Amino acid sequence: MPDLLPHIGSPKKYIEPFGGSLSVALNINAEEYILNDINQDLYSLYTNVDEKFVNECKELFTDENNTKEKYLELRKLFNTIKDCRERAKLFLYLNKHAFNGLSRYNSKGEYNVPYGRIAKDSKTGEKKINKAHFPEQELNHFRDVFLTQKVNFFNTSFSDKSLYQNIGPGDVVYFDPPYVPASETASFTDYAKEGFTYDQQIQLAELAESLCNRCAKVIISNHDVPTTRELYKNAEIYSIQVRRSISANKTSRKKVNELIAVYQ
Repeated sequence: MPDLLPHIGSPKKYIEPFGGSLSVALNINAEEYILNDINQDLYSLYTNVDEKFVNECKELFTDENNTKEKYLELRKLFNTIKDCRERAKLFLYLNKHAFNGLSRYNSKGEYNVPYGRIAKDSKTGEKKINKAHFPEQELNHFRDVFLTQKVNFFNTSFSDKSLYQNIGPGDVVYFDPPYVPASETASFTDYAKEGFTYDQQIQLAELAESLCNRCAKVIISNHDVPTTRELYKNAEIYSIQVRRSISANKTSRKKVNELIAVYQ
């Protein structure tokens, strides 16, 4: 974040097509926000955060629900219900009780991350169950920030032209896509059942240049590898090191090279 925010500044319009947690948007002071994610459940979470929703979500975070058996039961329920608001509640529960806070779906669109609150005691080696954190303060902060701002939420592809209408000088687009593999043996990270292909990485780079030609500032984050250096060869490249927060073994969470590509 300290490396990224100075490049974004305080734009007239801030557009983030790969919203995710929206942690960047929450730290940006813009006149208008266009915030998008292709994940329907995440979009439902964005658009349902009110006081009643927060209280109802809190009811799921109990010791009774913090077991592998209950987690699997609620995961099965999540994969069968259609109501967007109910799915949003369960989505939050699953994310906070799942292995390393992952969000992942199989080819059928079913959430398939295993239960993740079991850990070994560092002193005794015995298995124990960690309590899941209910992000009440974070949810209320999200609500307070975006209910008082001019914000439009979308649930579409990053390539949807409706995200970029009337874009121009003073506007900033920040792309944080699923990353190009950091090594030849790694695979693309799929946050939605549709996945994200190399052709889409090319499409994104071409879109960034076209938006820059409309006088917007465009910023992209990705792994710093030869592939991305080539993809963003027409941008200013800034190399940074970032510590990974997701790994099966905490001791293996080393820093990796990432880049920030800036078109302006």
